[in-house]
Amino acid sequence: MIANETISDLTDQILDELIGLRRQIHAHPELGFEEHETAALVSRRLKQDGIDHQTGIGKTGVVGLIVGRNKGRTIGVRGDMDCLPMDEKSTVDFASKVPGRAHSCGHDVHTTIALGAALVLNKLADHFDGQVKVIFQPAEEGLNGAIAMIEEGVLREPPLDVVLGYHNWPLIEAGTVGYHPDVVMSSADVFDLTLTGVSGHGAHPHLAVDVISAAAYFITQMQTIVSREIAPVLPAVVTIGKISGGTAHNQLPDSVSLHGSVRTQNEEARGQIRAAMWRLLEGLKIGMRVEHGLVFTKGSPVLRNDQNILPTYIEAAKQMLGSDKVLQLPTASMGSEDFAEFANRVPAAHLRIGSKIDGLETMIHKSNYECNELAIPVGINVVCRAVLNLLAAGSPA
Repeated sequence: MIANETISDLTDQILDELIGLRRQIHAHPELGFEEHETAALVSRRLKQDGIDHQTGIGKTGVVGLIVGRNKGRTIGVRGDMDCLPMDEKSTVDFASKVPGRAHSCGHDVHTTIALGAALVLNKLADHFDGQVKVIFQPAEEGLNGAIAMIEEGVLREPPLDVVLGYHNWPLIEAGTVGYHPDVVMSSADVFDLTLTGVSGHGAHPHLAVDVISAAAYFITQMQTIVSREIAPVLPAVVTIGKISGGTAHNQLPDSVSLHGSVRTQNEEARGQIRAAMWRLLEGLKIGMRVEHGLVFTKGSPVLRNDQNILPTYIEAAKQMLGSDKVLQLPTASMGSEDFAEFANRVPAAHLRIGSKIDGLETMIHKSNYECNELAIPVGINVVCRAVLNLLAAGSPA
């Protein structure tokens, strides 16, 4: 068995370089399917160590393959690369140099962890059987980058037996990792709705069909779906994030548009909410005389840990960090993560890597977000230990 100290030593040898690469990626963030420079950086570094890899998988994705001494299982490690369309207001001197673009979710750190794991595991390839496929994924932030890579064969040639994921988490201390025993994150669907009435003067509403009143009524009705149609023990939330319509104080418009999202931790509830929306809209059509056009777009499914894989991931974290640094988290997140697309197809497990900075009140997707770089060596060490343990375990259960 490869010693924990060996993994840590190999990580330490490249840590300064990796932190430099992370800061370079952070300063030059790229949106989903635009991660050309990030992908090129990853490719150059893999090539430097002679790691076989493919580029352009799912448009801008990179896939590295590390082959051990003999045939065996294939374990995947996935890190995402894209940034968010927002301005950064952090205090770091390597903050985003691109207006309206920021790594405020920490995908620059995720990319660096995956790259570090690839470099460390490559140095150990003569000591394990099997293969490691390291997946650098584009477009996690709502653009279905996981699906794009899956459609282009990332789960094949060779097929994955297991895939591991992770996400930095500013709510827990750096140097620790957390896990959810079952559900990790929620499904996330979006909808675009247009309600159409008949325009008219505000002084003569009886000659119009008031679509603004209809929209207000619909928003109120929407909130009863979760409170009165979904079992109270099933987490779900419906959000209207944007509404627009009208051009004047005294004029009733022809139409109003609403845009929102639906999140659940249960697939049955996910379907119930969609069906209820259609039913309410049909009622609105009869009761308030408005027409409706609803486009409902399914996003990431519920992310769950595989109960045969998670214990190995947890045990690897305990081996590298100590049991007191591995935390069972109290609740799953209502956020979403398209790693769920991998987990729906391959046995998978997902960890939270502590990234809290003492004295900084922040969270992912906030403009003042900063990530504690201790998450990088912690992530590399835990992922490498888990991969080696899974490879040594033989065929999947």
